[in-house]
Amino acid sequence: MAIISFHSLEDRRVKTAFRKWSRACLCPPRALRCQCGWSQKVKLLTKRPIVPSAGEIQANPRARSAKLRAVERI
Repeated sequence: MAIISFHSLEDRRVKTAFRKWSRACLCPPRALRCQCGWSQKVKLLTKRPIVPSAGEIQANPRARSAKLRAVERI
């Protein structure tokens, strides 16, 4: 799945959802063993968002705020 966001609030929601889905366990770090039953759903393909280049922004000024994030379903 690849998502392009144009606003910082949209990007934050995408980033937090992708991070949650890529975790193996949702239990607190202090827990001795996993009790949540959560399993990793996706693998992150982009650690940081991909942003448009200077040439692309010059050709299309609306693209300046675009951020692309991608994950792969496991």
